Amino acid sequence: MIAVLGSELDRAACKLVEAWSAVGGVLLSARDLCRRGWVFRVPNDRKGSFVAGAVARPIEALRGVVVRRPAVAAEELAWIAQEDRQYVAAEINAFLVAWLAALRCPVLNRPTATSLSGPAWSQIQWRVAAARADVPWADPIEADTVAEVVFCGDLHCGAPSKRQVSYGTRLCAASGADLLGVQFSGDAVAAVTPQPRLADQGARDMVLAYLEHRAAA
Repeated sequence: MIAVLGSELDRAACKLVEAWSAVGGVLLSARDLCRRGWVFRVPNDRKGSFVAGAVARPIEALRGVVVRRPAVAAEELAWIAQEDRQYVAAEINAFLVAWLAALRCPVLNRPTATSLSGPAWSQIQWRVAAARADVPWADPIEADTVAEVVFCGDLHCGAPSKRQVSYGTRLCAASGADLLGVQFSGDAVAAVTPQPRLADQGARDMVLAYLEHRAAA
């Protein structure tokens, strides 16, 4: 089973779940996080349970998690009293940081102190990381035509050149993120995101293969 942690209003997340339905793809929504059925034990998380698609499921069945949101926003919690939404959202996010960090299955991307989906860096911060990793960055005037390449671990989808593969791999290593979308202008990086769209079937298949390989290791 592959869980996609995302919003019910996020069409990209919902399509990803649909594409992975044959291998048990499920959407883990904000509403699921407020339902009964969660059991989280530290340090042994293998005997716990989680809720996805309104159904309580054993942690042991999880073969991977793809995080498609940086946080759960208070505005999403329409079923919670308005005066309590900020508090509940803060508690949900704190719980998710602990839960995702403790999972023994692969998680793309594991949370940081500022985001549920890996580094919450601005493009300036990515540019600094690129400079430190000796990765060229495209100036804004050069970034009018860009193409996104998806990197997942040591795999990639859409890179036409060895330089792009090298640069994307370096950024993954520099950021600690297993999953990145890197936009290139020529061979120079124009932008980076820890939440690539994964609209291409090839990218979806690559991410799934990575999760299954890591789960079996």
